[in-house]
Amino acid sequence: MNRFNSLTTNASTRVIALALGLVSTVSFAQEENVDANLEEVIVVGKYQASLQSALERKRGSASVIEAISAEDIGQLPDVSITESLARLPGVAQDRDRGNGSQISIRGMGGQLGLTTLNGREVATVEEDRNIRYDQFPSELINAAQVYKTPQAKIAEGGVSGTVNLETISPLDYDERVIAVNLRGSSYSLGKDIDDAAGGGIGTRYSVSYIDKFVDDTLGVAIGIAGQNQPIATQRAELWNYGDTWHNTQWNDEEGKNFNAPWGGSALVRGGEDSRVGGMAVVQWEPTENFALSYDFFYSQLDISEEQRGFDFNIDPDYARQWDINDSVATQFTNSDENAEDVLSAHVGLSSLRSLNEKFTQTDDLMSHGLTADWYVGGWNLVGAVSHSATNRDRMWQSVRTVNTSENLGGTFGANSDDRMTFALDTGIDLTDPAQNRVDNLTVNPLSVGEDAITAIEFSAERELNGSFFSSFEVGARVSERVKKQDAQTWDQFVVNNWDVALTDEFIIDAGAKSYWSDLPDYLTIDREAVIDYYFGSIENPTPGDNDDLLASWEVSEDIQSAYVQLNIDTQLGSIPMRGNVGVRAVTTTTGTKGYQVLSASTWVEEPVGSGVWVEVLPSAEQVETEHSYDDFLPSVNLAFELRDDLVLRLGAAKTIARAPLDFLSPAVDIGQDQWAPNPGESASGNPYLEPFRATQGDTTLEWYFGDSNSIAATLYYKDMESYIARQAGAESITVDGTDYLLSLPVNGSGGYIKGYEISYQQAFDFLPRPFSGLGVYANYANTSSNIEQGTPLNATPFGLTGLSEDVGTFTLWHYLNGFESRLSYNYRSEFQRDISRVAGEEGVNAAEGYMDLAFSYELNENVKLMLQVQNLTDEPYKVYGLESNNPNHINKFEEFGQRYSFGISWKL
Repeated sequence: MNRFNSLTTNASTRVIALALGLVSTVSFAQEENVDANLEEVIVVGKYQASLQSALERKRGSASVIEAISAEDIGQLPDVSITESLARLPGVAQDRDRGNGSQISIRGMGGQLGLTTLNGREVATVEEDRNIRYDQFPSELINAAQVYKTPQAKIAEGGVSGTVNLETISPLDYDERVIAVNLRGSSYSLGKDIDDAAGGGIGTRYSVSYIDKFVDDTLGVAIGIAGQNQPIATQRAELWNYGDTWHNTQWNDEEGKNFNAPWGGSALVRGGEDSRVGGMAVVQWEPTENFALSYDFFYSQLDISEEQRGFDFNIDPDYARQWDINDSVATQFTNSDENAEDVLSAHVGLSSLRSLNEKFTQTDDLMSHGLTADWYVGGWNLVGAVSHSATNRDRMWQSVRTVNTSENLGGTFGANSDDRMTFALDTGIDLTDPAQNRVDNLTVNPLSVGEDAITAIEFSAERELNGSFFSSFEVGARVSERVKKQDAQTWDQFVVNNWDVALTDEFIIDAGAKSYWSDLPDYLTIDREAVIDYYFGSIENPTPGDNDDLLASWEVSEDIQSAYVQLNIDTQLGSIPMRGNVGVRAVTTTTGTKGYQVLSASTWVEEPVGSGVWVEVLPSAEQVETEHSYDDFLPSVNLAFELRDDLVLRLGAAKTIARAPLDFLSPAVDIGQDQWAPNPGESASGNPYLEPFRATQGDTTLEWYFGDSNSIAATLYYKDMESYIARQAGAESITVDGTDYLLSLPVNGSGGYIKGYEISYQQAFDFLPRPFSGLGVYANYANTSSNIEQGTPLNATPFGLTGLSEDVGTFTLWHYLNGFESRLSYNYRSEFQRDISRVAGEEGVNAAEGYMDLAFSYELNENVKLMLQVQNLTDEPYKVYGLESNNPNHINKFEEFGQRYSFGISWKL
């Protein structure tokens, strides 16, 4: 049906046919202009074909967009959708357990973006609004676009941009398609970590079926995809240099103060990350003027992970004294003569423990929608109803064994890679059962999170022949969202056999052969057997206490929006001009439920005269709030065809990004900082937050010098009228005569985000063979901002979360006679990690550069072999400066190793 024009419509027949018809050869000429007498046919690989298809999508768009397209059924150019998106200009990924999980656009973190599936907003498993893209099997995603400038008809919610993921449209295919992809994977660290599933070997598969029936008026597409991959990482970290909670500050013999960490830990993580997903699409077009489509998407992601290692706490009394053992000046070292940071030292320890932990998480995502498209009386009418829901069950449990040696001590430091080193004093052994006893069991959290979005949309479009405007569109959308979190946290102490030492039956050998030699070995135990013998079971002794209530909340969000958009297709003198101008009006109403503790605990003597004092905790009170705000969002997008190969784009708009949903929790818990008793400190949400608001402008110049070739440059500027920051001590309240400082998210005003992007893409098909198959895809983005999004206590404010000043990608590919190879390098400079309830808690992610390598060979038109290597240079994940953002204050260091994938694809 050739009149349909909406965001929910998948790629046009022409674009899809181009991307998917390229099995082993492709002509650069457009299909409708093929000359039967053409003597030369240029043969390209599927990676180049996918770039060509995406480039055509970008060139034809009215907005400033970036696009990716599948190489074939179930085959995006990379292993994951996150990695494919991260190759686009100005887009960078964030890694979790070595997997690409979230993205930032133009230096703005996930909280400033919006993600849709087939044009509809998707519920999220994260507590905020951030999408985990590893929830979407890449085999079930056919294409994706990143809209960097909005249109009135596109749902609001992204200041950085909107990512739209597309599944298959079966009626775009000329014939039946059956596609099967099978892959195996090997993780370099997996063979060394006993808890890693499958000895470090994983599997992945997908099956897709596409067909048409009833005289090609009914199309059906079904796909399933699954994976079972090992988890194999190892991490070491030092904790919070000189933070306000632990106040670990050293003094030299002259009284000068130095910042020191208050402890550290090392963990080896092994387990399994499994995922299964499915999609189904049914399209029915009985006539040229009517179409009905239904699409369904489901994904379940399961993580089961064992975490084993140790942690230590530096004795605060020791940390404040220069001469505990002696007064020689080598007790600790600094980076230079005037440094204020303790980089290595011999320390006394207040605790030393082996950790045996288990983390499990199950994430379910379901999204489906029904769309009717009817052309009648000159109007194109579209109605849609959709529902998206997620569910997350999560549990983290830790059994700690404590070392009982007297005079605990050790020496910490850092190696040249900024990874913690640690050596215990002679005679102290974490693996000796005689020195270690079972201490406690901690669960933090046991939680269930739910999110659900139901939406109804309607739009009408009418062509305006002979006018400056080519068509007129109006539409409306109503949605209801409810997100809630129920959580429990608790500690259990030994209740059975407390005086029985650990015996061989409880001890296992689950060490890692790759474990760093400059860290001590730790005690690995049969966690379940220890829980049964010493604790009886895992059970919350105080369910529903204040901690549980404060960690539980519910947020509802009702949105009503309407838009008017005029589409432009005309001549400005001799220059063709196209685009759109419109406005979107939005009303957002939020309601929250949660608990607050607004009184301090008291101490009473029970019984009176006994000399025994018992702490009496205050009761949590349930509160409900409501807040509403309106936004008027004009937008304009213009594209000028200066020449047949030169496009100038101008875009301007007002945009919003709503607050992270967990930030809206009304929970307040006043607490007393024992190191700074007046004032106390407290954490709180803010149910009255306004959204991020920006007025933005974009200018882009694009030169297309061939079907696969382009150079583009973009300038953009965002005037941030309001933003959301986390501020320690933002407010003060007085309870029972005591002042408490509240650390909470607040709205800030003023500031900018600005930058530029450059991209270059070229196939060197003019070179003689075998070099004619070479090609380059490269881009670079530079972003800056003066926004301070976090203000910790007694520390330097930090900037916008997720903002990397420099982001770049370089890909070199080659194709010859069915053999294709690709080398890719991605880089992003350091960036502030997402802020949380304690300002600055997440620290700064160090700069990252990682390299991937891919090979494939087409045995024939139906069968292809592939080999891929991810993280070729074993780039670690590093975070520093949890409170001070000081690069000397090392924090997390984690290695993921290389990942090798090998497989076969078959298509009929």
